Amino acid sequence: MKNKEKVFLAISDILIFVILTYPILKGGVVGGYDPGFHMARISTLASNISHGHFPNPIGFEYLDKLGYGVGFFYGNFLLYPFAIVNALGLSSYHSYLLFLFVFAALNIFSINFVVNKLFNNAWATIVSAPIYLSSYYFYGVIYMRAAAGELIAFALIPWILLSTFKLVKGHTNYWPMLSISLGLLFVSHILSFLITLGTVLIIFIMNIIPVFKNKKIFISFVKSGLLFLGLTSVFLFSFIQQYTAQKYIDTSKTADGQYGIIVNAMLKKNSIFDTQQFLPVNGTFLVILLLASLIFYLIKAKGFHFSDNLIPQAFIIIVLYSSLLLSTDLLKLAVKIFKPLVLLQVISRVDVIILPLLTFVVANALGQIITHTGKLKIPVTAVFLIVIAVITISFPIKSNLAFVANRKGPITPLSVSMGEYEPEDFMKYMTANNFQVTTKSIAKSEGFKVVHNDHNVVTVKIDNNTKNRTIMLPRLYYKGYQVSLNSNGKEVIVPTEVKNGLVAATLPKSFHSGRISVEYKMTTVAKIGWAISIMTLLLSGYLIFKKRFIQKS
Repeated sequence: MKNKEKVFLAISDILIFVILTYPILKGGVVGGYDPGFHMARISTLASNISHGHFPNPIGFEYLDKLGYGVGFFYGNFLLYPFAIVNALGLSSYHSYLLFLFVFAALNIFSINFVVNKLFNNAWATIVSAPIYLSSYYFYGVIYMRAAAGELIAFALIPWILLSTFKLVKGHTNYWPMLSISLGLLFVSHILSFLITLGTVLIIFIMNIIPVFKNKKIFISFVKSGLLFLGLTSVFLFSFIQQYTAQKYIDTSKTADGQYGIIVNAMLKKNSIFDTQQFLPVNGTFLVILLLASLIFYLIKAKGFHFSDNLIPQAFIIIVLYSSLLLSTDLLKLAVKIFKPLVLLQVISRVDVIILPLLTFVVANALGQIITHTGKLKIPVTAVFLIVIAVITISFPIKSNLAFVANRKGPITPLSVSMGEYEPEDFMKYMTANNFQVTTKSIAKSEGFKVVHNDHNVVTVKIDNNTKNRTIMLPRLYYKGYQVSLNSNGKEVIVPTEVKNGLVAATLPKSFHSGRISVEYKMTTVAKIGWAISIMTLLLSGYLIFKKRFIQKS
C-alpha cells in the first residue's frame, strides 16, 4: 500500500470511527435495551476479582445477592480487561463506554485486515470499514439493543470467514486462526457462534470436492476442530454441565407460547416475499451497492464464470440467509427442518454473517472500479466516503437516537436482560411471590437469620428445628454449591438439592440449631475443562517454539 493510500485509509477509518462513536458521548447508550445487563456483567466480574474470587462465573450481587450464573453460559473472557479497569476505580458506566470504543476500533481493524488479505486491493481496504460500519443493524446493535455480544462477534467473524475461505483454497496455514477466532466467538456470544459455525459448514460443503481431493485441507479442518475443542474446554465443559443441571427460561417463546422468531417475522406485511423485512436491517443504500456489485461481477465475468469462488459463494450465503428475512413462509419451513433455529429469537441476527459477506462483495467491486479511475481515485473515494457519512448520520444514527431518547433514564442496576439462563422454577417462584423474592424474604419464610454473606460463602443461623425438612437457602442453584451443617462444633456436608430454582438441603431431625453454610466449589467437570485448556495452551506454545526456534537452528 502506497503512502497516499495509507493516508486515505487512516482518514476513512477515523471518519467512520467518529461517526460511529460520537452518539456514545451524547448518552446514546443510556436508552438502549441491554446496557444495564452488560454493565452488570463487567461490574460483577470486577467485584469477584477484587474479592479474590477467581475463577467464578457467578455474579454475587445479582438478584439481591442470590447470585446469577450468567458467566456459565455467556462467556466473560473478553470482558476481563474492562472488569479490571472497573476494579481499579473506573465506573461501571465508563468501563462499558470504554468497551464500546475499543470494540468499535477492533471492528475497523478486523475488516481492514481481512479485506486486504482476501483481495490485496488498497482501495477495497479503504472503503471496507465505511461499508461494514454503516449498516442499520450495526447501529442498532450498539445503541438501540446494546447487544455487546454481537458487537464482539462483528469483530471476530471476519477472521473466521477469512480463515475458512483461505483453508478451502488450500492455504492450510490458516487452520489455527480458524480455531482461535471460533473459540473467542464461542466464549463471547453463543448465538452468533452457532450462526457462524453453520456458515463454516456451508462453505465446507460448497467446497467439498477440493477439500477431499487435497488431504492436507481436510486434515487442517480436523486439526482446527481439535484445537478449538481443546482451547474452549474451560468454558464448554461447565456450560454443558450447568445447562443440564435444571431447566432455564425459554426466551425463544412469547408470553402466549409461540416462537418469537416467527411472531416477529409475521408482523411484516407479506409472508411470501417482503423487502421490508430486509431493507431496514442493512439500509437501502447498502442493498443498492450489493445489487450494483452483482451487476459489475456479471459483466466482468461475462456471466457466471468467476475466477475466484469466494464471490459467488458469498452471494449464495447472502441469498440463503436473506431469504429467511424476506419470507416468513421460508422461515417457517426452515424452523420445521431445523428446530434449534428458534433459539435466535429474531431472525435478523443472521446479519452477523450477511454484513461481513456483503462488505467483502461490495468492497472488492468498488476497489476494482476505483483502481481503474486513474487520477480520479482520490476524488471518487472522497465522494463515496462523504455519501456514506451523510447517509449514516441522516438515517440509522438519527433514528436510533430518536428511539432511545424516549427511554432515557436511570440504567437498571444488575439487569438480567430477558432472563436468559435464569432458572425456570425460580421465575415461577418469583411470579407467585409478586417478584419480591429476596435474601431477606427467603430468610423469613424458611425461619433462619443470615449472619454472613459474601462472594465466597453465605452462612445462616437456625434455631429450634424440630423435624426433617427441606430448607431453601439464599443462592440460585448451580452445580458446585456445597452445603454444610455446623452444630455443637461438628461440621457435616449434606447433599445439595434444588427447590424453586434455589439451593436447598434437607435438615435431619437431629439438627436442632446451628449454622448452615453454602459455598461454591469448582466442580470436577470444570476442573477437567481447565486442565484440558491449559494443556492445549502449553502444547501449542511448545510446538510454536519448536517450529520457530529449535527447527530453524
